[in-house]
Amino acid sequence: MKGTRANEKLFWNNRARNYPLPFDRETSAKTGRILRLLEGMGVEFKGRRILDIGCGTGVYALRLANRARAALGVDSSPEMLKLFRAERRRRGIKNASCLLSVWSALPAARVAGRFDLALASMTMAVKTRADILKMEKAAPRRVYIGWAGLRRNALLEKVYARHGVKYQAPEGAAAVLKELKALGREPKVRYIRDCWEKKASPAATLRDIEVGLTVNGAKMDREWVEGLLKRMARKGLVRQTTSVRKALITWTN
Repeated sequence: MKGTRANEKLFWNNRARNYPLPFDRETSAKTGRILRLLEGMGVEFKGRRILDIGCGTGVYALRLANRARAALGVDSSPEMLKLFRAERRRRGIKNASCLLSVWSALPAARVAGRFDLALASMTMAVKTRADILKMEKAAPRRVYIGWAGLRRNALLEKVYARHGVKYQAPEGAAAVLKELKALGREPKVRYIRDCWEKKASPAATLRDIEVGLTVNGAKMDREWVEGLLKRMARKGLVRQTTSVRKALITWTN
């Protein structure tokens, strides 16, 4: 993705249409696995004040609310936060809230010293040294979960290649680890594999593909993509499987 705020807003507002909710069975199981791995790396959640950067629908902030003293989610997508608030109300969660803001634009004074743990998962909100230093000001323990060099999806690889765009994982963890090294930090790192399946109508899949190509600077060949999706559809749905590698990174200083 070409990392402009307009592209990020377009991408994440569109993703909110079918983004996983915190307590969906599969999502909850995946989150639970990662939380257990983080606990094994020395991260504690019970009784902590948690800041979730790029919180989306609340996959971590709302999931952790029953253990945390309080949780605040920050996200730049209004559509994601509508889902966050709706899920919070539906579950009767009282100690979690959310804030609409671009992380890089949020004044450090708004978060400095207010939290015990700052977490950012699979988000473009944290990518520069300034973003990391703001995390460090917010909390003494930090967690970053990010792309780690592998993202495979047969459908999107084919579509992107047709449009002259390389389908690959965002820089993610590599950029954060580089900055942490330059700052003299000594993070703990663990790599894991993950995969998920998505089933959607051809129309919904077409919309997602068009947004993905747009934020990567390409104009979609609608006729070609529609033909491909028509051939792929089974019982009115297009199925995709995405396989990825993630890095779990945690550090103090």
